[in-house]
Amino acid sequence: MGATAAMMRLRTPRWKDPRLIVGIVLVVASVLMGAVLVSRLSETTAVLVARSAIVPGDAISAEDLMVVELRLGEQTDHYVGTVEAVPEGAVALRTIRPGELVPMSAIGQSAEVPLRPVVIPVEASVAESVVPGATVELWHTAPAGEEGADAQARLLVPDAVVRRIDEGSSLGMQEMSVEVLVPSDRLDEVLEVLSQDERLDVIGIPGAHGVAP
Repeated sequence: MGATAAMMRLRTPRWKDPRLIVGIVLVVASVLMGAVLVSRLSETTAVLVARSAIVPGDAISAEDLMVVELRLGEQTDHYVGTVEAVPEGAVALRTIRPGELVPMSAIGQSAEVPLRPVVIPVEASVAESVVPGATVELWHTAPAGEEGADAQARLLVPDAVVRRIDEGSSLGMQEMSVEVLVPSDRLDEVLEVLSQDERLDVIGIPGAHGVAP
């Protein structure tokens, strides 16, 4: 009796055994899923990359972009794949740095840009130390008081963005100008300082992109 029971337990399973069929299905499904995953990870996708800095408010144009093939995996939908995929009239909502993949979140319409351009006179050495797209600080130095009080400097805008640099037209010109983008809620203060012809310094942030060390 015991030997017969042991033989029954060791008997080769039949092909119609549901447990065997389920096991085979699970193995095949696992192999197929693994193959699909490997295939997806090895696939490359076309994506746009910025050739040069694109600052907030600038139009997204083909001249500023190039197409590269990369393995993005599940991140494909987060980036722009072709110039044709850029909406008509689209501009950059934030600075897109040279060599950076163009994210969908950085593209919008001009009404969505919370920055306004202001031209600030600067010394040549300042203008030469930054490039378009650089993040800079704007410091306002109030004139000394009538009673001999020292001039006071304060941080007016901590995160302005350089839009372009005017190198002037005269050789040896010591004064130049930098067009910066400032937040809309700080625009009135910046314009007030400029209208009073008071000192407004453009200071590059050490280590920030586009600022000379």
